[in-house]
Amino acid sequence: MKKITIILIGIILGFSVFAAEIEKEESYGYFGVRLGYMEIDGIEDEGSANLGFTLGFRVSNPVAVEFSVDYHSADFSAVDRTTFAFQASLLLYLASNTNVQPYLVGGGGYYISGYDYWVNGYKYTDFTSHKFGAHIGAGIDIMMGDYSVITFDVRYLAVDEDVPEEALGYDNKTFDGVLATVGAKFKF
Repeated sequence: MKKITIILIGIILGFSVFAAEIEKEESYGYFGVRLGYMEIDGIEDEGSANLGFTLGFRVSNPVAVEFSVDYHSADFSAVDRTTFAFQASLLLYLASNTNVQPYLVGGGGYYISGYDYWVNGYKYTDFTSHKFGAHIGAGIDIMMGDYSVITFDVRYLAVDEDVPEEALGYDNKTFDGVLATVGAKFKF
């Protein structure tokens, strides 16, 4: 997981070297869709797919506020885990007047997770965790014209989640992980 993060940061920095100076609007709104890969340390055998939607407001050239919802489903160790992540993020653009705009992102989120698991031949499906958590990361926006943007984003997630001990076989409540996404934003 650390290798993926280092590679993505290298790509972000590489794109910023080739960025050309352009004039940008001071503020605008956008909505977007993103697909990604999420891996949670300590519980998942492998990462799995993620689908998300964003709504953001570029307050000024270097600052944006973004709200997102992501759906994540994973199967691991005979456990099915489904998570809805509602995040509020602040994006700080490092180069705001270029076609390629790297940014730092941070914020908080509300995570709703449900678990389906088997104990002694019986399936339990009634466990749900509601927790707050934080995220921090980096990304890059690539302007594709006046109204569309391709975006790459990597976020480190920190959540203390209540997990049924019977599902995992051990009591572990801290689930740090990585959410890596690629998506499109459309200005309005």
